[in-house]
Amino acid sequence: MSLPAEPFADSATSREEIFRATYVAHIEHGFSDLSIQQIADEATLSKSTIYHHFDDKQHLLMEYARELLEWYMEEILLDPAGDPVTRLEWSLDLVFLGETANGITLDDIRPEGLDCVYLGLRMQAARNPEIKEYFDTVDRMARKRLATLIEQGVEEGTLKDVNPDHVAATLYVMLEGGLYLRSTGSETEWLGHAREMLDAYLETLKTDD
Repeated sequence: MSLPAEPFADSATSREEIFRATYVAHIEHGFSDLSIQQIADEATLSKSTIYHHFDDKQHLLMEYARELLEWYMEEILLDPAGDPVTRLEWSLDLVFLGETANGITLDDIRPEGLDCVYLGLRMQAARNPEIKEYFDTVDRMARKRLATLIEQGVEEGTLKDVNPDHVAATLYVMLEGGLYLRSTGSETEWLGHAREMLDAYLETLKTDD
């Protein structure tokens, strides 16, 4: 498969340009210390234009993080080419093995700095109700995407008549845990053992055809 462009590369609106400038500034300066001025310096827009679209810096960063994660999950991680089973196996290989059968690695497709944004926000969610609500939305979106793949597999006859929501919940927990461990540890070879067990789980879902 061909890899997509960087996030927000084709900005068509002021809002998208702000997200693109935020991405560039975030890579250069980090996420936690990012300022509106640094974002404005990377854009062709003024600070007043940024405040026209967003109430404050936290509002901007939350919306930016949401867009970045949606782009990552929809365009890359959960949407490779192929039938539903191939798509699931592709994502599981990427997360647990770090590389797909056709040689694409997680680092090839993961936007620079995404780990810092994602893990940093996850930590803040424990004490910030607004961020916790944000992740409720993100988690629902990811589970829905997985459930849609399962439903498609059932309709096409490659998967048994399983409960898509239950299977999606199980796979999402596994994928989230694998991404977290791969992002925060240096010894990740052992994740391959978990991938073998997940392969056995997928086999129980497939039809005999």
